Amino acid sequence: MSTEYERLKQLDHRYIWHPFTQQKHWTECEQPLIVDRAEGFELIDVDGKSYLDGVSSLWCNVHGHTEPELMAALSDQAGKLCHSTLLGLTHRPVIELSEKLISLVPKGLSKIFYADAGTTAVEAGLRIALEWWQKQGGTASKQKKKLLSLGGAYHGDTVGSVTVGFLPAFHGSIEPILVPALRTPPPHMFRFYDGLSEADALTASIEQLDQLLQKEADSIAAFFMEPLVQGAAGIWVQPPEFMKAARELCRKHDVLFLADEVATGFGKTGTLFAVEQGQISPDIMIVGKGLSAGYLPISAAIATQELYDGFLGGVEEGKTFFYGQTFAGNPLAARVASANLELIEKRDVVGGLAARIETMTSALREKIEPLGCVDEVRQCGLMVGIELTKRPGERCPFLPEELAGWRVIYEARKRGVVIRPLGNVIILMPAVTMPLNDIERLVDVTADSLKAVLEN
Repeated sequence: MSTEYERLKQLDHRYIWHPFTQQKHWTECEQPLIVDRAEGFELIDVDGKSYLDGVSSLWCNVHGHTEPELMAALSDQAGKLCHSTLLGLTHRPVIELSEKLISLVPKGLSKIFYADAGTTAVEAGLRIALEWWQKQGGTASKQKKKLLSLGGAYHGDTVGSVTVGFLPAFHGSIEPILVPALRTPPPHMFRFYDGLSEADALTASIEQLDQLLQKEADSIAAFFMEPLVQGAAGIWVQPPEFMKAARELCRKHDVLFLADEVATGFGKTGTLFAVEQGQISPDIMIVGKGLSAGYLPISAAIATQELYDGFLGGVEEGKTFFYGQTFAGNPLAARVASANLELIEKRDVVGGLAARIETMTSALREKIEPLGCVDEVRQCGLMVGIELTKRPGERCPFLPEELAGWRVIYEARKRGVVIRPLGNVIILMPAVTMPLNDIERLVDVTADSLKAVLEN
């Protein structure tokens, strides 16, 4: 390692508290990858070594890094306006982005509330849903104060979003201050833990949701779900029929349906938005991450006209939606997001997904699934979770202190690839435009790293 690397590492250890990172492990055990720049699908460290970005910089990069058209849009906008608030003002980039975004989202969604991160957009959706019922008037509407979500859901880390996306490993310490949401089991819980077939697991999950709604619908304001894939829980996949049935049940029982597409949106499941595979349109859809192609922070809660209208009234009526962030709808981010959406269409990114998904599927089947340290491989589009096991043929997860996932990703890093663990699961999530040879390389290095660390 160079002198410059050591200098930066010491400064990092002295000053920075990293998110979702055990700092003792970080400072005592890890030689951090210090990224200096990026080109295409490669991250380049301060010593000039390149690494394939196998997790699309936390599931958000769409076209690769330093994409010329996106950089040009950013540069041009920086010369005009870097920031102006949406509180009582507006600006050209966010207006033009809004027109483009509404043309792409499911029919029926027509009003965009901007935020600055996926979590804060989820918080907006949550509050819109709760407040909408309270602002309708009438005893029945005011009883709808509960929220419903899937077991094992993750929807972000503000206190509100943790209410509907509680993961014990992430959020257990703040449980005393949370208002618990109702939970319903997704299909994988019946399949993975109870041994049901996929068809029977789907039926059981839908029946559980139906029974809960029959009992509690009068008190439930909204149902939150990550369509097709529960990402941070470990890439747990559900069939499209589940979201379709959930949408129909919510409509039947007069419960708002919110689709959190922060992780699944912009091509990662094989369609531009995951809800398209269930042929549904939610009452609110949350987007983030890939909205700006992963270049700048911007997110949104996109709602129906009916929900929007429920907040209209004279200032004396108290119907204003009092929520927002300073940098919500930032002009730089909005301009880049517009350029991103234009590129997605111009380059037919969605049309190119089938070949990439097939390449990923074939490589996983050949290189990863046969390994003794792999319990199962879960895949939806280009979202992949590799469940590890200590004993071949048995469901026996590694203990946290064994650092199995971390040892695998460090080995991959030595081989020039960045991947990331989620507990006992190795995550692969390439950018949706990654070339086929790089997708094959990603899987090859992952397989070699698993064998080197866990099968010797």
